[in-house]
Amino acid sequence: MDDLTPQPRDTQLLGDLTNAERDMLHDVGFEDEATRAGTSILADHEMRVALSNDPGVEILPLNVALKTYDFVQSLMFGLVDPEENEHIRLVAEHMHDPLGHFIWVKPGAKVKLPVQSFSLLETPQGRQFTHDITLIDEGAEVEMVSGSAVPGNVQKGRHISIGESYMRKGARCTSVTVEHWGPEMEVYSYGYSQLDEGASSTSTAIMMSPIRHHTSRSVSTLAAGAKSASQAIVFAPEGTERVLATETRLAAAGATSQDIARMVSAGGTIVNDAVLIGDAVRTNGFLGCDGLKLRDAGEIRAVPQLRARAEGTQLSHEASVGMIDGEKLNYLMASGMDEDAARDLIVQGFLELDKGHVPADLTARIEEIVAKAKSGGM
Repeated sequence: MDDLTPQPRDTQLLGDLTNAERDMLHDVGFEDEATRAGTSILADHEMRVALSNDPGVEILPLNVALKTYDFVQSLMFGLVDPEENEHIRLVAEHMHDPLGHFIWVKPGAKVKLPVQSFSLLETPQGRQFTHDITLIDEGAEVEMVSGSAVPGNVQKGRHISIGESYMRKGARCTSVTVEHWGPEMEVYSYGYSQLDEGASSTSTAIMMSPIRHHTSRSVSTLAAGAKSASQAIVFAPEGTERVLATETRLAAAGATSQDIARMVSAGGTIVNDAVLIGDAVRTNGFLGCDGLKLRDAGEIRAVPQLRARAEGTQLSHEASVGMIDGEKLNYLMASGMDEDAARDLIVQGFLELDKGHVPADLTARIEEIVAKAKSGGM
């Protein structure tokens, strides 16, 4: 059996993390660097850690990568116009000296341990504008864990991020993202993905912590035979507003996608605006959106859109939003549960992860994170 213990490389940025920072990061999926193929950690306005333990993975601060590899210049703002909106323009103002990482999984690499990347905002009322680029090269395979966190004393602040991900021919990636922002923060996240021929992406996003406003926009373009499957687990307590805007474009024959969002409002507002576009023959896509309201206050709006632009594309969607089923609640209470425990059990079942979307060795840890968030521990 192969030795899975990563071996250190000569070139790396390894800053010190305090115990408090490690605890914060642990809540959003961080594990000790020695157990990961690579680690990227950004804290406030500096790249604190850029470490690779696998010869098939290179991790650099983006400003260093731009000077090291000419081809990175064509990847930066390759999937989004720097003038697209006011938030992206703010990030583009720092194009000459960007804050963020460049992760490169090299051609043919079969990475046995996950690659992890995280952002920390540790300054109260802080402003953080980041730009990350990920390149998973031809035939490469990798699992990725990412997250964002703040300490308990950071209530307010603003974070704007751009992520551009390129998956080359036949590449495979399974990813999990967990966020934990401050309850009065404003966050704007923009993710753009390009899947080349035969590439495959499976992703899970966990958005459970209180936040004043979070807009998350993602745009994916799939080439011939590319496959994408995503699930989002979303919770909005009172005072939280979340806007999810996704656009998936099936651009060539044989492209397939499945996007599922499971949302619970406990007095907060969730908007899910999902667009699925079939641009080519023999493409197949599905949008699923389920919403559960726990009280009269708050709102869930599900707006699925299907755009069939080519003969032979098959697109479908299912959407449902409602209150907790009174019969289920009464049944559980009749069995001896009090009302709060019965409600918690129903919510737990509703937000159950599709374990097929999560790497096997990460499933227990991700379930622990979701359970902690449901109980208000995050």
